[in-house]
Amino acid sequence: MQELLVLSVIALAVFYLPRMMGRKPVPEPVRRPAPLTGRMRLAILLTVFWIAGSAAVLKPWQDDALPFLSLGLGPVAAAWGAAWVWFGYKCRGEQKPFYSEWR
Repeated sequence: MQELLVLSVIALAVFYLPRMMGRKPVPEPVRRPAPLTGRMRLAILLTVFWIAGSAAVLKPWQDDALPFLSLGLGPVAAAWGAAWVWFGYKCRGEQKPFYSEWR
């Protein structure tokens, strides 16, 4: 008799306990940003080289910083700002990152 009772308790635990615990909600998959394309990597590298080269030539730490700001950082900020606005208008209806067009 005890064996039947033990078997019935085990069967109840196997079949009904998971139902009573409820199902765990499925976690949403993590959205990963799109990988950097070759053109985007080239643009970032050119940006770093432009700023480093203009800093080496203009030496803003020794002389006036205004030429460095206008000739070193100004074109870079204008170019990245223009690209941001351009791809924003281009991808208006679609939800994708602006650099996905640089393939």
